[in-house]
Amino acid sequence: MKIVKLIGFLLILSSCNRYLGTVEPDYIPQKKVEEVFLNKTMAIESNDEFKIGEVFYPDDKKFDLKEILDFKKIASINKNSQFLILENEIYYNKKNDLFSLNKKDFKKNNSFEIEINKDEEIILISSFNNELYILTNKGKVFKSIQNGFEIILDLQVFLSQNTISQSSKIITFSVFGEIIEINLENNTFVTTGNFAVNHGITNTSNTYPYNNNNVILYNSGTLIFLNQTDNTPETNYYLEDLNILSQVGTFDEFIDTPFNIDNFFYFIEKKGLISIFNPLTSEILWETNISSPIVDYFIDEERNLFILTFNKIFIFSSQGHLRKEIAHSQENPFNFWTDGESLYLANQDGISVINFNGELVNSIKQKFKDFLKFFKSNNQYYFIDSRNFYTLSE
Repeated sequence: MKIVKLIGFLLILSSCNRYLGTVEPDYIPQKKVEEVFLNKTMAIESNDEFKIGEVFYPDDKKFDLKEILDFKKIASINKNSQFLILENEIYYNKKNDLFSLNKKDFKKNNSFEIEINKDEEIILISSFNNELYILTNKGKVFKSIQNGFEIILDLQVFLSQNTISQSSKIITFSVFGEIIEINLENNTFVTTGNFAVNHGITNTSNTYPYNNNNVILYNSGTLIFLNQTDNTPETNYYLEDLNILSQVGTFDEFIDTPFNIDNFFYFIEKKGLISIFNPLTSEILWETNISSPIVDYFIDEERNLFILTFNKIFIFSSQGHLRKEIAHSQENPFNFWTDGESLYLANQDGISVINFNGELVNSIKQKFKDFLKFFKSNNQYYFIDSRNFYTLSE
């Protein structure tokens, strides 16, 4: 009996490579695969006319240009130069030299030599009670005096380049995961807590509010939540929870600090992952993998998320539908901005202005080195790359 069952089982196996059913006489096989499950986040929602709402995050993505202007070089700088723009003056450093410029004509008012070591860098220029303060990556704090600067604190620790300025306080982070609060009123400092340092690249990131916390990236893989009252670290497992629940991949290197809107965090990963996640309810509103490195982003007041890659711009609705997919021809873009009607893309050859069809409508020719940062003060636009400090002029 066992032999009969074995023979029957082998006969069944031998038929597994054959189609069990009927075949139409005129059926012709096609080498085509139908997609059964469509990722709705990558399906274009409509081709209706699209308008950009007011930029919500980050703050430095909004242009208000009424006409295209030219770049005017203000000064030569270094890659790690820091800036402070006040009402009438601009302060910046080039290595250990600090310069003061008149804001109206950009003429040099003054210059100071800061006494730091050759391998030491200035990571912050700050102002409090009409005095200037300088912080270095080796934990030295300098304060302005009548004819220069004097050292008022020496933390004797190596610091990350990311800092948070809070009126009379500077929050900084050591390379060992210490959170240090510097009090400029009484020239003291205190360690408010520690955090675990994950692998990541150190880049300047934004600080965003969340409930009673400030959220900042220590590096591209380390997320810190600080209590807004006393700057102590808040322990949570939001990132760990996301990586357990997400179906698009592992989030471990962010392009910027995740920001919160309506209790959902927007996690944007450099390699192309996006997830809109509520860590309190463990709900993922939507997520996607655009399968392309992300260069830059911004989100408008209608919760439309704009994503820049090396060859496209994706615009996702608040529910994750792909509203627009715009191909662009700008080689190796650094970042982008908007004036509400067009998109401004920066690369090594200048800034290109494109419409929502990807068509070039204008451009500003200027050679940039390797990145372009933008900030605005009193309706004046300023740009920096790793070599020069610019403004826009007629």
